[in-house]
Amino acid sequence: MSWKIGMPNLGHTMEEGKVSQWLKRVGDSVCKGEVVAVVESDKASFDVESPADGVLIAIEADGGAVVPVGATIGVLGVPGELPATKTAAAPDVRGPQDAATSLAMPDPGAASLPTVRPGRVKISPAARALAEELGVDPAAVVATGDDGMVTRDDVRAHAAAATVAAPKPLSPMRRAIAEATQRAWQTIPHVALHAHADVGALVEAVGVSLTAAVARACALALCDHPSFNGWLVDNSFESSPTVNLALAVSTPDGLVAAVVAEAEKKTVAGLRDEIQALASSARAGRLDGARMLGGSFTISSLGRWGVDAFAPIISAPQVAILGVGRVDRVAREAAGGGVRFASEMQLTLVFDHRANDGVDAAQLLAAIVARLEHPHTMEVKA
Repeated sequence: MSWKIGMPNLGHTMEEGKVSQWLKRVGDSVCKGEVVAVVESDKASFDVESPADGVLIAIEADGGAVVPVGATIGVLGVPGELPATKTAAAPDVRGPQDAATSLAMPDPGAASLPTVRPGRVKISPAARALAEELGVDPAAVVATGDDGMVTRDDVRAHAAAATVAAPKPLSPMRRAIAEATQRAWQTIPHVALHAHADVGALVEAVGVSLTAAVARACALALCDHPSFNGWLVDNSFESSPTVNLALAVSTPDGLVAAVVAEAEKKTVAGLRDEIQALASSARAGRLDGARMLGGSFTISSLGRWGVDAFAPIISAPQVAILGVGRVDRVAREAAGGGVRFASEMQLTLVFDHRANDGVDAAQLLAAIVARLEHPHTMEVKA
């Protein structure tokens, strides 16, 4: 009797994962629930637990291999069963050997660079010293000096051409973000609605975080407009039973979505503390992978960078995202005549037109604005 250990599905958009490392070797005994391997999605690492008591009799995907979701990465057998021979060619598995294959392929960008010339290279001492400093092979430089002499200018020109020809690869996270963003932009009919909220009362409240207040307003509004709180999968909308707010956090490697689960049950002060802790963990690279999954609605803010308003791209398979701009002091007509100054926050709700219509989105945005302009409806406490 045997059990297959598969690459888990760690999110709606995950198509493949990487086997980071095996914690057990073939022949080792394991208990049900014991961690046997660590796998990675595009943004986080996760533990893979043993499905039963037994012995690891085969490893189908070595550390470093990238396999599709559901593919077998190992096999568990009953105690006493002989270790199995690793499958000769696991389907759709890309391992470290692919890196060597890629390196062996010709680089289109380097096609215009000269090939190495056989024989002794004529190069001046100054040019040779510069070549050593820049890491340039003198034999690969096209000489323009008298009698075929390589000059300092020749070395500089070759180094500059090599820099242009050599593309800078994207990091795994940046590549995953690029692919997800492109796919969302090409497949989702984005529609953006703009509004502003007078947040003067919130600004004047001591100790209140505007980010937490926006999160609270969204959570309460989404409870009344559940068609925006969930995911569109295979042309069917799946509503989330709770409001799991994903907040975009900027890190050195790119944006990370930190998820606050059951946000509708938390106060503004509670949301403030949790958001601050999640953001700190994300920027330090210590955010638990489980806190990046399950977001049902996203909030993205660029106000602190002086952005007035913007229309963010929806994080598929979610169906809506709120872009938060800066708070600006603007002159407005006072109720009794004259002019008053208001602190207004710019808000942009972007929604998937396949899942909702414009009127529904307008009502959701109005509900968010109403909560922000009347803080007592959110039980705002520092």
